[in-house]
Amino acid sequence: MVQVSNVEKLRGQKIKITFEDGSSYLLLRSMYLDRPLEAGDEVDPKEYAQWVLTRQYRSALDKAVAMLAVRACSKGEIRQKLRRIGFSEETADMVIYKLEKNHLLNDEEFAAQWVQYRSGQKYGPRRISQELRIKGVSAEEAESALEEVPEEAQLENAVRLARKALQRAKAGEDPRKTRQKILASIVRRGYSWDLARQAVDQVLNADDEWP
Repeated sequence: MVQVSNVEKLRGQKIKITFEDGSSYLLLRSMYLDRPLEAGDEVDPKEYAQWVLTRQYRSALDKAVAMLAVRACSKGEIRQKLRRIGFSEETADMVIYKLEKNHLLNDEEFAAQWVQYRSGQKYGPRRISQELRIKGVSAEEAESALEEVPEEAQLENAVRLARKALQRAKAGEDPRKTRQKILASIVRRGYSWDLARQAVDQVLNADDEWP
């Protein structure tokens, strides 16, 4: 048995129940009223977790499917969204299991799609990798997806960025300062310094007006 240490009313008709072992549940008020608990009450943690799961599962699954109907998502995104709304960890686990079993959720496929999408927007591998990690995709899956983008394509994207940046450069500005600004802008997009230098050199060498 585990004892309830605190029951807190939150905004949005939500109730947070915290147990002495540090675990907690965020419930809608309507669900809480089906089985109200107060500080000092004791429950079987496994039984209570199952009680929460059976009442949250269908709603959580519907929410996850609605997310996937808008765009592809990673497991991490689904989990973060469900937990933020208030669904339990057990409920999120069960929803993710169901979606994976029905081939609706696959981090490898998501990573590949995300890499293709962000590469098309001229973002570099470092930036894309960071985004994938934030979305809960493993380092191995992110790296594998990024390997599908050849260095030639990365350089081509970086060259396009450098060309646009040069067009925005201030007239009469110190060429060295302009070069550093362009380099920095490309690196911020997620490209390595070496590749950024290659792109800038290629663009500046081809510009007849460059000193």
